[in-house]
Amino acid sequence: KKQTCVLFVILRKKQRLLKMRRAAVARFLVVTITTTLLSGASGGSLQQDYRVIRDSGSVTVRIGPALCDITSPQFTGEAFDCKGDGKTDCTAELQAAFDACGKTGGRVIVPLGTFLIKAVHFNGSHTELHLDGDLLVSNDRKHWPGELDIITAKGLDNLAITGTGKIKGQGLEWWQHRDDFRPKTVYFSNVDTAILMDFTVENPPNHCLELYCASCELSRVKVFAPPSTHVDNPSHNTDAVDVHGSPFHIHDCNFTTGDDNVAMHANDTLVENSYFGTGHGASIGSLCDVWLRNITVRNIDFHGTTAGARIKTHPKCAGEVTDVTYENLRMTNVEQVVQIDMFYEGNGDQKETTMKIHGVTFSNITSQNQQYVGLLNCDPQSPCSDLTFKHFHASGSKWTCHDDQIKKLSDDARSTSCCNAASGSADDVVPEFPCRKGLH
Repeated sequence: KKQTCVLFVILRKKQRLLKMRRAAVARFLVVTITTTLLSGASGGSLQQDYRVIRDSGSVTVRIGPALCDITSPQFTGEAFDCKGDGKTDCTAELQAAFDACGKTGGRVIVPLGTFLIKAVHFNGSHTELHLDGDLLVSNDRKHWPGELDIITAKGLDNLAITGTGKIKGQGLEWWQHRDDFRPKTVYFSNVDTAILMDFTVENPPNHCLELYCASCELSRVKVFAPPSTHVDNPSHNTDAVDVHGSPFHIHDCNFTTGDDNVAMHANDTLVENSYFGTGHGASIGSLCDVWLRNITVRNIDFHGTTAGARIKTHPKCAGEVTDVTYENLRMTNVEQVVQIDMFYEGNGDQKETTMKIHGVTFSNITSQNQQYVGLLNCDPQSPCSDLTFKHFHASGSKWTCHDDQIKKLSDDARSTSCCNAASGSADDVVPEFPCRKGLH
């Protein structure tokens, strides 16, 4: 009897808020998923016991009925090799659990303990990795399995990583070889509908959560790594999250790391209600030949980041960045509060820059004890426009910016101010805004 599975996806993206003046009007992303399983002409129905994971109302994930505990004799064999002692390699057992749960969908359970692993992958949709215990990533570089990342998924849907356990990346050994291969902690490719929530990642070897994932939500996730400068053991390229799918919702997270706290590369992205410690800030990009819109970063506390609100694009590139809002941000001891840099390292293949940055709002931002206030380093070949600054208050009596970033400009493009080829409006901005010729 032929069975047909019909997946109804009702996706209501954030309705565009056309420059509404009331700050209380919130942007939102809503994804609702309903699954119905139908049989053939007999009219009977096939029951499937999906367990629903739904956190903030942004994304709903349906997980299959199987339970796959990695310490079960089903996966360990009679020798019970996977002891959870942090010394015995449990990669094979964890992968066996993924394979078993992948057949019908289900929950791969990491119980209390510390389980040493290398590279594993999700092997079916409707699967959850649940961490009660910890995963300890091997730092044996010589015996790492090629160029595989730690936890991967490709071409699947309805996935979750949950639980209050940790993924301990043991990054120190990897950071010291920054030009060699270093695995990403979680890498999703062509994934549709996922939730990652409640777990902690410590000392990732490289980018932590690299997510090519549509309809994805991160909730109460923590990423901890040392900063990339001014410490004995810096962590390099340890982005907490790289967003490559749409829509994408990040909330109630703590990202304290060595590179971008979040790096946004996709439309319809909302980042809110989170804490950013050390890192390189809430970054859009870096970008080249990419068209982005509808990105909001709001209600974030920054402490010690090198940048706060940041947009970075390469010269000699096409593309567009528009409909962007940074609002309700509180910063302490950051290096630079705001930065638009169209001269980020490396060139594109265009004869000249045609990338457009416009329709960007910086609203209700406060900063204390920053080193620099901000730099608007736009390209005269394609100036930034419709930039809005309102209720922007930074400590100090003078607007300052990072001199080294201005020095990257050619002589004919460089100005002595912190504002180059930018226009828009400024209201209630302290210290006095530098772009008086272009902003009104």
